Amino acid sequence: MQHQQTSPFANEAGGQLFARISPSCISILRATGPRPTDHRTRYGYIPDHTKEQNEINEMFKEGLLFIGDWHTHPQKIPSPSRSDQLSIRNVFRGSRHHLPALLLLIAGTEGFPAGLHLSFHSADTDIKLEPI
Repeated sequence: MQHQQTSPFANEAGGQLFARISPSCISILRATGPRPTDHRTRYGYIPDHTKEQNEINEMFKEGLLFIGDWHTHPQKIPSPSRSDQLSIRNVFRGSRHHLPALLLLIAGTEGFPAGLHLSFHSADTDIKLEPI
């Protein structure tokens, strides 16, 4: 992953995930970010919400739907912080969509699959996805 935090001085990075959805498949086709206007620190990431909405509008014109967020963590095996969980739940509640949940992807410093966290989040449910 291009923005993985592999050095001790790298800041967190993040963006949005966009997909085409059919009855039998969700194809993630675009991942945006990071943006120069995001606030990034070693242990934190706050996106530019105006730019995010602009991305959602532009991707929608291309037939792509916003399905969730991604960001990095400076740990080998990432897991969402309480702040991450609250943030994605707030995005779910504040978005106009017909999805049962949004995807949260967190990239750690370890390689795949251990270094990748995937989970679905709705207004009140968190479901971790595990590789098989």
